Amino acid sequence: MRFKVTLLLPIALLAWGVMPACSGDDDDKPGDGGSNPTDSGTDAGSHPGDGGTGNASCPTGAILCETFENGSAGWDVGREHATIEADGTKPHTGSRSLHVVTEDGIDEKQNEGEAIGRWMKSIPPFDTQLFVRAHVFMNAFPGDQGQMGTYFVLFSDTNSDFGGIELQVIRDTGFALDDWSARTGQGWNRQGPPVNLGMSTGRWVCLEWEVRRPTASSTHGNARVYVDGALAHDFTDIGMRSFNNFWVGYGFVHPQGPSASETWVDNLVVSRTQRVGCE
Repeated sequence: MRFKVTLLLPIALLAWGVMPACSGDDDDKPGDGGSNPTDSGTDAGSHPGDGGTGNASCPTGAILCETFENGSAGWDVGREHATIEADGTKPHTGSRSLHVVTEDGIDEKQNEGEAIGRWMKSIPPFDTQLFVRAHVFMNAFPGDQGQMGTYFVLFSDTNSDFGGIELQVIRDTGFALDDWSARTGQGWNRQGPPVNLGMSTGRWVCLEWEVRRPTASSTHGNARVYVDGALAHDFTDIGMRSFNNFWVGYGFVHPQGPSASETWVDNLVVSRTQRVGCE
């Protein structure tokens, strides 16, 4: 397991009603139950590039829409050897973005803990599909090949259905999927060196994470990663739970090398109905 119990406990106390509503959205829309999934092999939006432009609109069916203009209202903030705040240092759209800076010199082998900052919120329990989109700007990749930088986390905190998964980036610009769902075959899944698509530094990247399972009771499914609208990798046979918490941020749950980083996140959307796309 990648997270401390002392950090998980406050999440379980979050009220269900704290999520900001998106104007005109139907938050009770159940989606298609996985029987008629969205075609996810095509580009769902134009590429944002690094021009600092974009669309902060909230699509129909979204359960979270966050442009970070209102600070941490409605979010629980967690940090360890890191700072995390909504500020105006590098917005993609609007005047603010989520800005995460982690400290250097933190080594878990020396029992110095993690170097990570994240915003955390409860969501309706995961059914058969979930789509995450954010614009991400990284100054650098993890400094050591065995170190993984975490962007997003989905987990269930109920005693009978406990476990989670997280999307990570590694030094070769590829992705990793850390599966601590406690399902059969769970563990760390890494993409080999990316053949065509990986993350980039020094520019805004449209990062999408698509999580699916065949039915609401399926114990395994898959998680796809898209970069600038194109499929970068598909992680298969991933353990699934009724995930009811979502975290966004950046940093290292296992710092085993240079642990300094600076990352910005903007235009975050989480939807149950369809891929969000880049714009």
